[in-house]
Amino acid sequence: MRDEIFIALKEVIKSRGMNYKELALELNMSESGLKKLMASKDCSMSKLDQICDILGMSFSDLVAISKDISDANLVLNKKQEELFLKHPTHYHFFTELMANNYEWQKLMSIFQLSEKDCHSILRALDKVDLIEFGSGNRVRPLFKGTDISISAQLGEKVSFSIDRAFFDHAQSEFKAKKRTSHGGRGTLYLKKETLKEMLDAFNEVSHEFAKRSKREELLYGRDALEEVTHLTYVACGFRPFDHTFNSK
Repeated sequence: MRDEIFIALKEVIKSRGMNYKELALELNMSESGLKKLMASKDCSMSKLDQICDILGMSFSDLVAISKDISDANLVLNKKQEELFLKHPTHYHFFTELMANNYEWQKLMSIFQLSEKDCHSILRALDKVDLIEFGSGNRVRPLFKGTDISISAQLGEKVSFSIDRAFFDHAQSEFKAKKRTSHGGRGTLYLKKETLKEMLDAFNEVSHEFAKRSKREELLYGRDALEEVTHLTYVACGFRPFDHTFNSK
């Protein structure tokens, strides 16, 4: 955890637009002394609290960021990628499996699969070292985290078609004034720095409500909650009127 704490600290310093020289000045210490402290990862709690105060955050905030770093994305190897390219449904099964704490029985109703179908997919995931499917039909996770980094080729198979279907569904629901109660599109003119702030804000909101989702599911159970699918895209250089008048 100590390594992740200092990795997170470096990221926060950078995100605040500070350098070691400026931070060292605030801490009343030399720049070389601060660099040595950061490199050795040897720092008292009081010093860490002082650094966090200067950066405008609490130590618990820093720990939360470091936990996100420790739960790094899963990067698929060649045989895992090939499995999902050949069987895109296995990808969706695996992502739901992670989201449901590897309790594969829940996925029988989600995907309307038989026990035999589930076992077949689980054995395929086991074969490419994504899980261990062992005695008693138990699943042991081999990956800590919930995010998967996928290639554009796999994204075309498992994501883009769903995005298109989502847009169609959301638009029809919005027109009928049903559950999708918000929709809109706009064109903005922003500096690169401001665009980054906008993307960071979107990520922050998404992360906050993802945490609330987990908390409310634990408190109330999934059956008592609204299932919400959300999707956000920001595209630079896309002009809606070009598409409107030039598309065929």
